[in-house]
Amino acid sequence: MATATTKEKMSVRHLLVVLTGIMITFGCSALCFSTWGLFQPVVAESLGVATTEFALYVTVMYLTMTVASPFAGKLLQVMDIRIVLSVSVALVGGAFLLMSFSNTILLFYIAAVMLGLGEISILWLAIPTLINRWFADRAGFFIGLCMAFTGIGGALWSAVFTALRSSGMDFHQIYLIWAVIALVTSLPFTLFCVRNSPADCGLQPYGAAAAAAAAGKTASVKPTGLSASRAMKTPAFYAVCLFAGLINIAILVAQQFPTYTKSLTDVPYDVMVVGGIMLTVMMVGQAIFKVVLGAAADKSAKGALIFAFAAGVVGILLCWMCTFNEFIMYGGAFIFGGAYATAVVLVPVVVRQSFGSREYSIIYSRVSTVFNLIAAFAAMIWAWIGSSFGFDIVFIVALVMLVVILALGLFVFADAKKYKSEWTE
Repeated sequence: MATATTKEKMSVRHLLVVLTGIMITFGCSALCFSTWGLFQPVVAESLGVATTEFALYVTVMYLTMTVASPFAGKLLQVMDIRIVLSVSVALVGGAFLLMSFSNTILLFYIAAVMLGLGEISILWLAIPTLINRWFADRAGFFIGLCMAFTGIGGALWSAVFTALRSSGMDFHQIYLIWAVIALVTSLPFTLFCVRNSPADCGLQPYGAAAAAAAAGKTASVKPTGLSASRAMKTPAFYAVCLFAGLINIAILVAQQFPTYTKSLTDVPYDVMVVGGIMLTVMMVGQAIFKVVLGAAADKSAKGALIFAFAAGVVGILLCWMCTFNEFIMYGGAFIFGGAYATAVVLVPVVVRQSFGSREYSIIYSRVSTVFNLIAAFAAMIWAWIGSSFGFDIVFIVALVMLVVILALGLFVFADAKKYKSEWTE
């Protein structure tokens, strides 16, 4: 048995789980979520449709994830995760393949449904579920590490897209390449590198033995926590759903940076260039902060929440109040990345700490339902506020949301403690 002072070694199996998480976000998820904006003007012009008609396929994708989330959560709980993930990867690859010969916008909407069915497991549910099953210690860090590769992959695939378009390649050919990349970067790992739980390989979750030794107990290989039915009757569950939903609205204010800078007058810089750089810098920031926030959450989820709240407030104030200097605005955008990272890193950590791992995938899938439903309309909400009331109101609303998010998070931590005595295997 490991002692409290012995540093536990991580098995190859544990490392392969992390590698699988990295590869599916680097491939399937980054291709899906980080490059669609690049295709938008190209595809819209080629098909002869408005850009809003093309953008609607993103709404269809998020709505599909909303509907599919509880079913996907149940599948991850009862089925072999290799089957669920491999089918999900095949759906994403198939969606890109469908778009590679699509000459009508209707086929893009069908592809959006396929992407939604695939990505709900790949990005939103499988990584937190796998990491929480395999890691009793440092789970937040590894979730953050895996999620960071959506940004890293996004930067790489965006550069590849630009190079391919500059060479004169048609969007149909690029989508075909995307299909191949999605399958090659993900399918070998989902098929051969993961198992449902450490117990399937005769192992324990990383850190479980050391934690049990420190408590003078025998390590348990069975996850503990509230049942999904019990968790969903607690005030903490509804608070965490609202918490996650508001986060997904608040962070998407960053997508308005280019529109915001375009509205500025009497400034000594090119507003179009500055807006684009702000968005890029924010993406770099959120990739870095996903790892930082995950590691911080392992030590104190409440501390990580307060840090993210502070980053959001400081980032917004610098972008809003310091328009006289573009470099200060870049700094604000980068700092705001600390708040942007909360959606896919802090929310799953809070859910796990509040309700345990016993039926985590089912509970988190219900939270994800709210999350993705709001994501389908969040960008339109900010665009409407900005066009109707101006960006002063946009930033004020964002700051108020951050305060509410902090209050909800603190309530969840306090309320969830009441049910810790009810945790069972």
